[in-house]
Amino acid sequence: MSPKIEKFLLQVVKSGTAVILFLPLLVYRPVFYPYVFSKIIVFQIVVEVIFATWLFLAIYGGKKYRPNWKNPLVATLTLFVVALILISLTGVDIVRSFWSTQERMTGVLTIIHFYIWFLVLASSFREWKDWRNLIWISLLGSFLVCLYSLGQKLELEFLLPGEKMARGYWIIRPSGPLGNSIFFAVYTALHFFLAIFLCLKENKSTRKILVIIIFALFNLVMALLAASRGVILALGTAIFFFFCSWAFYDFEQTKTCFAKIRKRGARLALILLIIVIIGVVVFLPTQRDRGWMKTAPNFVYRLAYLMSGIKERTIAWRAGWQGFKERPIFGWGWENYNVIFNQKYQPFYLRGGEESTWFDRSHNQVIDMLSLTGIIGTLFYLSVFSVLFWLLFKKMKVADNLKQKTSLVIIGLMFVAYFIQNLFVFDTPAPLIIFYFSLALVCFITQTPIRQSADQSPGAQSPSIHFPLPILISLIIIFLPWAMYKFNFEPFQQSRLGLRAFYTSEVDLKSGLYWYQKALAKPVFTNPEVRIYLAKTIAGEYQKIDLKTSKVDLGLVAQGTEFAIAEYKKSVQEHPLDARHWLYLGQLYNLGVRYNKGYVQEAERALNRALELSPQRQQIYFELARTHLYLEEYKQAIEFLKQAVMLDPEVEESRQNLEKVLEAIEKENPEVVIEARQFLQELKNRDL
Repeated sequence: MSPKIEKFLLQVVKSGTAVILFLPLLVYRPVFYPYVFSKIIVFQIVVEVIFATWLFLAIYGGKKYRPNWKNPLVATLTLFVVALILISLTGVDIVRSFWSTQERMTGVLTIIHFYIWFLVLASSFREWKDWRNLIWISLLGSFLVCLYSLGQKLELEFLLPGEKMARGYWIIRPSGPLGNSIFFAVYTALHFFLAIFLCLKENKSTRKILVIIIFALFNLVMALLAASRGVILALGTAIFFFFCSWAFYDFEQTKTCFAKIRKRGARLALILLIIVIIGVVVFLPTQRDRGWMKTAPNFVYRLAYLMSGIKERTIAWRAGWQGFKERPIFGWGWENYNVIFNQKYQPFYLRGGEESTWFDRSHNQVIDMLSLTGIIGTLFYLSVFSVLFWLLFKKMKVADNLKQKTSLVIIGLMFVAYFIQNLFVFDTPAPLIIFYFSLALVCFITQTPIRQSADQSPGAQSPSIHFPLPILISLIIIFLPWAMYKFNFEPFQQSRLGLRAFYTSEVDLKSGLYWYQKALAKPVFTNPEVRIYLAKTIAGEYQKIDLKTSKVDLGLVAQGTEFAIAEYKKSVQEHPLDARHWLYLGQLYNLGVRYNKGYVQEAERALNRALELSPQRQQIYFELARTHLYLEEYKQAIEFLKQAVMLDPEVEESRQNLEKVLEAIEKENPEVVIEARQFLQELKNRDL
């Protein structure tokens, strides 16, 4: 390969990587879940282009561009990805395992793209100047993300709004172009460590100052403003470990006059940090009702309520653990936590509204691994971190000076912090970009220098693989456009059409249904979520009929209902263990009873199947009660509503539904109503 072609191909890889590192800034709003879906679609397209380019380098550019399969981190990550693919084939929903959902975009397909990008990075960049430039690019991207988030904090109107949190008044938690304050906090925390690392590696003092003041501190401050308790805990733990390493490091080996001062200073800092940690854990929770807490920084306020919301998380963790015990070897399949959660669903979740009842993650990465990939996948996952820390420790033992040792400690602590915060949340696209980028960086900084043989002078070319160039070009021309279209452009276009259908339906149902038909015309993984919005659209039209808020074309609504029912029949066929699809199908049948009485039996069948998959979900009992009301089986309807109340008497929606039905049937069924009212009165007396 000629040097010019080699340089051009390498520049394509560098440019593509730079685009990826800036992707957290991307938000394309005309699709569902624009903060996640649009980023991953572009990421996959760029990775596919990079991969095709890298193939030429790996095949014709010599051994220096080929993966070092002997590297323990490369080998371990490869085994993890292979295991993830094989385990997903044994799961309960292979389609969801492969594609994931628009909201998450972390299916096997996306993980393969991250792995390919890791291989390209680890194989293509063997010089520090390349990595230094890429880290600078990533830090510049984080700086822009932080500026965006600071604008949200200042409530600049031309930016997408940040998250709001109630503290007696509304306070803004910056989320930036990531759409979630927790994901933003993780992203900025990782860049805090990268900035410190780069500072220790740079030689120019001006750059050190720039990195420390502008990048490191800015990312740290914004991470604190995001006020994610898991991230703050992870940062605190990493800082604690750092001071521990300094407190017990033998500075006298450096043979400087400041050795004893450094050691004493490090131990003093460690003692102060321990005092701060004790204060946070013991003192802050006692100050919740004090006046000063109302004006305290948001991260201090959040730490005072460190254990709030823990019940929801622990129940989700317990559900995942129970799922692991049921399928301990290979798990339920990647991305299938929703099936486990529905089976183990706890009724108190409805206190926060229906949207808070549909969990697809346990909010603990290790629990997710155990329940979804079993002991096999979890061991491979943990081995990636184990090998990573082993390589860093091994390199640190032979490091030449304190500065180099400290830089290795910082990178290690970055992964410690990432692992700890993932015990309270889960992997998401923007942090994953930095995670896989940093894995490749570890491959570089821990690699053993390659000794050149006598016949391999610095300018010599290593032999290329004898693969016909026309065949490689033909394969790329055939498969690259196909992969880009099927994996990215097609679902992207269908998502755009789905969102257009949803918004159009709000003003013109006929046009909206037309666009829904377009959005659902192709068998892509975006369809289940588009169908959810279709069901919401149809339910909204029936609410207009009931409330008589506007003129509604009954024939058109019936046509839309038929279309939605037909689509949800596809959903329950594609994802037969998802209780949500069966519930929505039953709801649509119940709505269709108004013009087709025969749908009553279909509704009952679908809802009974939903109840099998999620036995304690109140929404299913509500719909079964509606079905029996249509059948004029009032006693059975009341029994279902009473069961819903008994699942969790503190859920107001359950009591309200029962009281509404009692008012509606009071004249025709006084005995049933009297008994039910006695039931409600007993509950009230018990509460008092």
